[in-house]
Amino acid sequence: MTELLLCLAGWCAMALGMDRHHEDALRRSATAPTLQRLRGAGWVLLAAALAHAVGRPAPTVPMGLVWWSVALSLAALAATALATWRPRWLPTAGVAALLAALFVGAAATGCAGAGPG
Repeated sequence: MTELLLCLAGWCAMALGMDRHHEDALRRSATAPTLQRLRGAGWVLLAAALAHAVGRPAPTVPMGLVWWSVALSLAALAATALATWRPRWLPTAGVAALLAALFVGAAATGCAGAGPG
């Protein structure tokens, strides 16, 4: 699940890194460095999803690669649908997916809610 959410956040960042989608979503144009940073963040999130899929305890590394490619495809479809039909939701969906990925990842490792004692 974490991989799917990271991929969605990555694709949303990649879409917002394009002039047209950025203007459609935020109703303003962006500078070239801003667009480059968004695209870079998208690549980092997609790479993080790959690292998580391959690094987690799974039956095999190839199965992690298969799950990552499925998550990559489903997230790309969702981000494309958002950019096409609900472009104003794209930034919110990206941030929400990233926060959910962090929460799910922390909960899966047992870090969520762990306090002293």
